[in-house]
Amino acid sequence: MIKHILFDCDGVLVDTEITAAKVMVEALNDLGVKITLDHYLNNLSGSTFTTIIEMYLGNSFNGERRTTFLEETERKTVQKVEAIKGVENILGKLALPKSIVSNSHIWHVQHVTSKTGIDRFFTGHIFSSELVSRPKPFPDVYNLATHTLDLLPEALVAIEDSSTGVQAAVAAGIPVIGFTGASHILPGHDIKLAKSGAIETAGTMDKLLEVLNKLIKN
Repeated sequence: MIKHILFDCDGVLVDTEITAAKVMVEALNDLGVKITLDHYLNNLSGSTFTTIIEMYLGNSFNGERRTTFLEETERKTVQKVEAIKGVENILGKLALPKSIVSNSHIWHVQHVTSKTGIDRFFTGHIFSSELVSRPKPFPDVYNLATHTLDLLPEALVAIEDSSTGVQAAVAAGIPVIGFTGASHILPGHDIKLAKSGAIETAGTMDKLLEVLNKLIKN
């Protein structure tokens, strides 16, 4: 029986992924790293900015320069944040306790959920990858949630929009629903999430509510 719902933040609760992608692609291009928006959306969505920096710029890009870069990209990302269409409705209808499990920093999650007004639905925990040694796609942050909530993985359900997130939940033994309703989602992404281990996918919040209610009743 499902007792607690775990929501990813960016791309599930708030529509920041497309903004983050555009900001990071532009910033990397300015530094001489030539990647396209399509490449980012297909391969890097769900990864932390820190992971992406290490992947393309290496450990030499560190110290104050890295800190300034991260602060600036984060500032630009959250300027235009909006809640995913229909998310307030679904959160209001779900009676089960809810927590957030994100690769983003805690202050980012607090900022974007407060700015969009959906923080009132989350009286539970914010589980951030900054609290563990490895971010998604590793299961560490989901393992932390399972341990902290004192629930078995099968008593939880996760909602993720990226293969990175789906893989993390699956590795932790938690059933996961893939959400494909954010503005950054490309055609065929539902198939990609299913191949990563999502038990079902939903393209709208109404569909997500339907899938969740079915799981909760079983």
